[in-house]
Amino acid sequence: MRIEDYFASLSQELQALRDRVRYMIEDQHWPTDGEWKESVLRSVIRRSAPTTHSVGRGFVVNEQDCSTQIDILIHDNSHPVLYRDGDLVFISPAACRAVIEVKSKVNRANFQDAAEKLAATAELVRRSPGGSRTFIGLFGYESAVKEDAALDILEKTANGEERRVIDHLALGASDFIKYWTTSPEKPRRIHKSWHYYGLHGMAAGYFIHNLLMHLSPDAELESSGLWFPEQSKEFRLHQARRLCGA
Repeated sequence: MRIEDYFASLSQELQALRDRVRYMIEDQHWPTDGEWKESVLRSVIRRSAPTTHSVGRGFVVNEQDCSTQIDILIHDNSHPVLYRDGDLVFISPAACRAVIEVKSKVNRANFQDAAEKLAATAELVRRSPGGSRTFIGLFGYESAVKEDAALDILEKTANGEERRVIDHLALGASDFIKYWTTSPEKPRRIHKSWHYYGLHGMAAGYFIHNLLMHLSPDAELESSGLWFPEQSKEFRLHQARRLCGA
């Protein structure tokens, strides 16, 4: 299987679809354009996600708090839904399996805003019983954020608390960030660091397949060559940043 070519084709597909609405309406209605980009990524994820999970958008709610609106919200179908209307759902933290913010173009200002929003949602979910195992991600179709700035913001918004960590980010076609609780090379060693990778047009593929692995832990028992390129992404590591206080 030519997994590197497949990953590159995912990025190309998303890049091709992202501006389809823009070609029709130009700059007449930015909210519709943004909603289209969220819908595109939801559709790509939905076609590969296990049927035990649903892919939508909405809110996570507990007895005291409610998250801000989440662009892509994935929940476990074995849990009840508080409210559903089409793609829109309100769920409990225990049902939540993934929270993803989608941006057309990431710059330093909106990256900061998105990180603060995601960190707050991560804390809401992960401090609740049953909500500890949640994928927290940011997907940017394009990015103008430099490596150091991205890692600075991630470290600052986490504020030394692992439950506030944003653990997967795709920034444009090639830049990918993953938070490692344990070392990718020595899984028994506590690591607690973000790794920033340059992946040559494969960031979307790595983001989506890490999400699929998160939703289906048993898939890790299969050959890793089915899910990721044979050459480890650690060969493409640009820099690492440890969680402050870890």
